[in-house]
Amino acid sequence: MSLYTEYLAEIESRKNDLGLAPKPIDSGDLLSEIIAQIKDTGNEHREDSLKFFIYNTLPGTTSAAGVKAQFLKEIILGEEQVEEITPEFAFELLSHMKGGPSIAVLLDLVIDGTDADIAKQAADVLKTQVFLYDADTDRLKAAYEKGCPICKDILESF
Repeated sequence: MSLYTEYLAEIESRKNDLGLAPKPIDSGDLLSEIIAQIKDTGNEHREDSLKFFIYNTLPGTTSAAGVKAQFLKEIILGEEQVEEITPEFAFELLSHMKGGPSIAVLLDLVIDGTDADIAKQAADVLKTQVFLYDADTDRLKAAYEKGCPICKDILESF
């Protein structure tokens, strides 16, 4: 049985036995399986997988959040295309992930990116985040000191 089918069975059990909604996804392995189904446009579970990816992945520092943030980065950079998740929507999803891996991805897009438009969009999202840690601001400061002017703008916004 796959992780996804186990998850579907758990959803049914929670619904029927306890009257509860689906448990948020915190497993990176499960989310990786869901992403594979999203990439497979002919997959019978693709529509539900999209919903689980968008609405039911636990934010923060879970392994699932790391997998989600990385996939959103790939969409933003054009490495992956998902019709239902535009780069703009990917930025919106990152903005709701409450720190951790999403901040690392946004910092990557600002600091390591060669696309000024993507860097600006990432900076705009970073300015709205409250869960930046010392390591994140240290990374911004180091990038600014190496000549990344957009990092100064982000630092000053805090």
